[in-house]
Amino acid sequence: MNRALTILLCICLTLAGCMGDVKSPQMEPESEPALVVEGTDNQSLQYWNAAPMSMGNISVISFNNSSGYVNLTLELSAFFHDPILWERGFVNYSLVYNNETVFSVTQQENQTLYYINLTNISGNLTIDVKSSGSDDKTTAEPGDFFIAKTEYKMYSA
Repeated sequence: MNRALTILLCICLTLAGCMGDVKSPQMEPESEPALVVEGTDNQSLQYWNAAPMSMGNISVISFNNSSGYVNLTLELSAFFHDPILWERGFVNYSLVYNNETVFSVTQQENQTLYYINLTNISGNLTIDVKSSGSDDKTTAEPGDFFIAKTEYKMYSA
């Protein structure tokens, strides 16, 4: 009886390798979008003047006539004190595409991280930064300042 059971077990083990799953149709893996352009744009300013002063700057991001979607990461840090004689300073950061503002934020204090995703971009993207501030010489605080660090990546559509 043991010999018959051993032979039956060997036959079952031998045939077990022949039984397999029915193959399902192979799906083609989705191709990842190609990275077209990546870069950074850094802007910062610290005010050392006692009276209020303003500045403005424009940067243009060119995508070399490519089209696709753009992922931007903006790290915006700002400190503007509250003076007695005039209004508190600020920084305004805007993204402009085809003469339309697609993102805008105004900040007076804190450090904030923004994630911006834009689709169907085929031309240039403009970064517009405006700021106003001063330095209060009567306090130990530093002069007003902002730091805007932008990292961007464009992927093909």
